[in-house]
Amino acid sequence: MGQPGSEAADEKPILIGSSLYAVHEQTGRARFLPGHRALGAMLEYNSFLRRLPDSHVEELITTTLQRRAYHRGQLLRGAHGSMAHVVLSGCVAEETAQGGSATVRLLGAGALLGGAEVCDESLVPPTTRCLRRTDTLSLSLDRMRTLARHNPVIALAVAASIGERLQDAERVYHRAGLRPEERLAGLFVHLLRTCAVPCREFGRMIEGPTQQDLADALAVSTGTLEGALRILRAEGIVVTGYRTFRFPSEAALAEKGKVRIPSPRVTGESSQG
Repeated sequence: MGQPGSEAADEKPILIGSSLYAVHEQTGRARFLPGHRALGAMLEYNSFLRRLPDSHVEELITTTLQRRAYHRGQLLRGAHGSMAHVVLSGCVAEETAQGGSATVRLLGAGALLGGAEVCDESLVPPTTRCLRRTDTLSLSLDRMRTLARHNPVIALAVAASIGERLQDAERVYHRAGLRPEERLAGLFVHLLRTCAVPCREFGRMIEGPTQQDLADALAVSTGTLEGALRILRAEGIVVTGYRTFRFPSEAALAEKGKVRIPSPRVTGESSQG
């Protein structure tokens, strides 16, 4: 046991689902922090909105952005989508067609959907479907382009969001040199920091993506994905359920996924401390 107060010192407030929790950095165990309004917490700890001054966020929410809720399987964006979304909570699969193939990315709280189309009007919005209930703040792409064109703070926030997506592609998805189970473990680490929901047993877990969704994201066959899951289960790293993935030790998960340095961009992580 550590000294009194040492456990609290190793915790950081993180938004899990729509509620605020204190998560221990080493173990990943989470405890609920009462007294926070769900919407207030989602706004305060959203990684995209935190890039904007409070005055900008307040103005956007009161005059421009509309809060929307989408259910599992619902299409959030499509070929003719004309909306941009700031994801407050949830998990979505974004599929971008590239010639005869498609790239799938799994995204959660803090993601800006439509950032690339804000910068390039010729782009076709990717098909985006919800893997579980997803809450967003949305506005038309035309309105977002106008805001970005006339407000450099918003333009920089959009650019930073695009930059993060590129970093994630290299850090999470483009790791072909690793074994499938290692790549899957690394993806799980990423999803815990973007799409986690509360878990009674281990603090937080992943809920929503199917094995097919994970296989599509890693660009592997379902057979390869199932084999990777079998290895992780046999090693006690993951416990699977119906569209749920639980992790007895997030440290072991990160080690298996060869995630050497914890991501500084944890969804919902407080900027304080």
